[in-house]
Amino acid sequence: MAKSKITVHMMVKNEDQWVRYSLLSILPYVDLVLVTDTGSTDHTIEAIKSIDSPKIKLTISRAATSMDVTRIREDQINNTKSDWFWVVDGDEIYPEKTAREVVAAINTNKFEGITVRRYDLLGDIYHRQNESVGTYKMWGTSGHLVLRSLNKSKLNGLHLRGGYPNEGYYDSSGIAIIDHDPALHYITDNYLYHAMYLKRSSLGGNLDMFNRSKNKIELGIPLDSNPPNVFDSAPLPWEKDPKKSRSLTYLILASLITPIKYLKRKII
Repeated sequence: MAKSKITVHMMVKNEDQWVRYSLLSILPYVDLVLVTDTGSTDHTIEAIKSIDSPKIKLTISRAATSMDVTRIREDQINNTKSDWFWVVDGDEIYPEKTAREVVAAINTNKFEGITVRRYDLLGDIYHRQNESVGTYKMWGTSGHLVLRSLNKSKLNGLHLRGGYPNEGYYDSSGIAIIDHDPALHYITDNYLYHAMYLKRSSLGGNLDMFNRSKNKIELGIPLDSNPPNVFDSAPLPWEKDPKKSRSLTYLILASLITPIKYLKRKII
C-alpha cells in the first residue's frame, strides 16, 4: 500500500496550553504542517517554536473578522501540494491509535474524506461530555464528530463558504461535502482529545477570540482510555500539567451545576 503525503492545516490564537501537545501528537504521521497564528499574545508562538522540526512552517496572518478565518483556511488549501490535508486545531490532541487510524484510512485510497470522533473534555483529560449533548449527524452516524481530512485530487474545485464557525467545504458544483456519498467518507472508531472546554491559554479565558468557549463546569463521564502519550512530555514553564486531575472546588461546583444543566436539556 502506497503511503500518501499529508499536509496538516492548523490555525491558532492564544492556545499555549495545548498547541505543543497537539503538534507532537500528529508530527510523526505527516509530511508538512502549515501553522497560521492569527495574533497570539500569550506563549503560543514560543510553544510552536519549541518543537525543532523542519515539517512545521509557521506564518502570521491577522484575522479581524470571521471571513478572515475562512480566507486563511482557503490560503492553506491553495498552498497545499499534497493530495490530502488534515485539519488539526490547537486544542485537539491525537492518541497514537487515532492518528494511525486516520493515516491508514487515507492510505487505502478509497475515500475522499475522513471524519474523526472526539472526546470533549470536561475539567481534566480524564472526563468527557456525554455525546448526547451537542450531537452531530454525519453520513448516518451521530455523536461528537468532526470532518478533519480531505483529498483535493478527489474533490474538484474544493473550496470553503461562509464565515467561521459556520464555514463549510464545497465542491465545484456547489454541493456541500457533507452531502456527498457516505461510502466515500471514513468515520474513525477511535477518538481525539478535544480541550475546547478546558483552559487553553495562560492568559485565562476572557480573551478577544472568535467562538472561544468559556471553561465548562460539568461532571461528565469518566474516560476508559489511556491519555495520549504526548502528555508524558514535561510541561513548559507556562503550561499546566495536563495530567493533573480537576480540583475539589471544580467537583463541588460541577455536582451542583450538572443536575440543573441536565434538567434544562431535558426541557429544551
